[in-house]
Amino acid sequence: MARLWLAANDTHPEGFDAEAADRLSDLAAQKHFWMRERQRLMARLLQRMSGGGPTSWQKALELGCGTGEQLRMLESVARTVTAVDGHRSLLEQAHARSSRAVLVQADVTDTALPSGEHDLIAAFDVIEHVDADAFLAEARRVARPGADLLLSAPAFPSLWSDMDVRAGHRCRYRLTQMRKELLRHGWRPAGHTHYQCLLFPLVYASRRWSGTAGQVAERRPSAMLDRWLGAVNRFEVQALGRCSLPFGSSLFVWAKAVAS
Repeated sequence: MARLWLAANDTHPEGFDAEAADRLSDLAAQKHFWMRERQRLMARLLQRMSGGGPTSWQKALELGCGTGEQLRMLESVARTVTAVDGHRSLLEQAHARSSRAVLVQADVTDTALPSGEHDLIAAFDVIEHVDADAFLAEARRVARPGADLLLSAPAFPSLWSDMDVRAGHRCRYRLTQMRKELLRHGWRPAGHTHYQCLLFPLVYASRRWSGTAGQVAERRPSAMLDRWLGAVNRFEVQALGRCSLPFGSSLFVWAKAVAS
């Protein structure tokens, strides 16, 4: 069975242009401290949601898979994995990272996938780039009743900066806003936490007071700074990963699909 399905005409999705795709590829290539430990947290959250079973879900779907950093993790908890992204270049990178996922080039708000087939939907830092109503409605359409949803988004409007503008974000989320949007589209929130709680003061200082220099250091830290920041995030995930942390630079929410 073919694993890579590309659109006849390559287009760049609105809200996440070619430059944003290149920056994502660069972060993945760097093994950036933010991405490394975020992966550990995702794995912990999936384990918490699944109860620890080796193949807890039959069919997982990742909306906005990017370079495919999460695909092997999803493959470890689901029998089959499908991933959707609008960027051909990112899907080609994801294909190289994945061992068995089926990759589809499509709009994450209108995938054309069959309805009601998936029991796990994952979307990591995607919702802030697209129309939230269309995105969550599409996620609910392709999900089975009772399916699980795990998503993340940049958190706290107080952290808004030029970095968000360049990334194509339309907002940074508060938990109350995320819960309202989920409930409006047939998703019942089941839990949440934040990421980079311990580094939040430094992130705030970088965005508010350090100007361009601070944001460059955050985006492309020196090797020593990368190791130090990564160690702080690793401690947070390992020591506090079972807690619902009250603040951080990212928000993680998991929810259940309500029967219609």
